[in-house]
Amino acid sequence: MSKVRQFFARYEEGANTFDPDLVCGQFTDVFMGADPNGVAAIPNDQVFRDAIPQREAFFSQIGFRAAKVLEVIETPLDPRYTMAKVLWRMTFENPPGQLRDFEFFITYFLFDAGVGPRVAFYISHDDEQQVMREAGLIPGSQGPKP
Repeated sequence: MSKVRQFFARYEEGANTFDPDLVCGQFTDVFMGADPNGVAAIPNDQVFRDAIPQREAFFSQIGFRAAKVLEVIETPLDPRYTMAKVLWRMTFENPPGQLRDFEFFITYFLFDAGVGPRVAFYISHDDEQQVMREAGLIPGSQGPKP
């Protein structure tokens, strides 16, 4: 298994456990996130760490059950950077007793300074919040941005 595939196996674990140490360890000191609504520079700091349990509480509230990496297509850009196109499936149980799957496509740019890959930039090609809102998982405009 390549370093990138190993990275995304751990990333999937973090997406399911919401372990702040695991999640924070998968990002560079400052990283960028983008979706159809724009781009943000995000410090990997205490504010980011504190947002992880808030995300877990929110996702639990809307019936989150699992996140699964379905496919990883990796493209080395040079010895330190890799682009990885990842297809995710997120499963929610909402309403109770009804499992619902949502698939999202995200492109990651990973940086490896010799200690393993870290996310430096990602592009979520779907507005995940809007998809979940339209499906009735998120009422109105509530919910933290990922």
